[in-house]
Amino acid sequence: MIPLSMPILAVMVVFSMVAYWNDWFTALIYLGGKGSPLPLVMRNILIKSSATASQAATISGGYAELNKLTELLKFCSMIVAALPMLVIYPFVQKYFEKGFMAGAVKG
Repeated sequence: MIPLSMPILAVMVVFSMVAYWNDWFTALIYLGGKGSPLPLVMRNILIKSSATASQAATISGGYAELNKLTELLKFCSMIVAALPMLVIYPFVQKYFEKGFMAGAVKG
């Protein structure tokens, strides 16, 4: 029974990992200011990295250059946060394919 249920177990493990990896709200509630997990740090980066006019005066390129830098910071942090899940998925992909083939309609 276990070999037949391996695809669904793999899917459940991957979905649980992604759910826990993206869970920032629980950390926001229970962790005051001490050590934050990556999703909460990313949330703070995305909120605090908006360019203002007073900050734009300090950059030589002006508002456009500052806006470009803040967008670059946002996108880089998103890639870093998604990288572990992108690395794990190819190792579990074979179980997804087995589950699709086992559950397919055979005629």
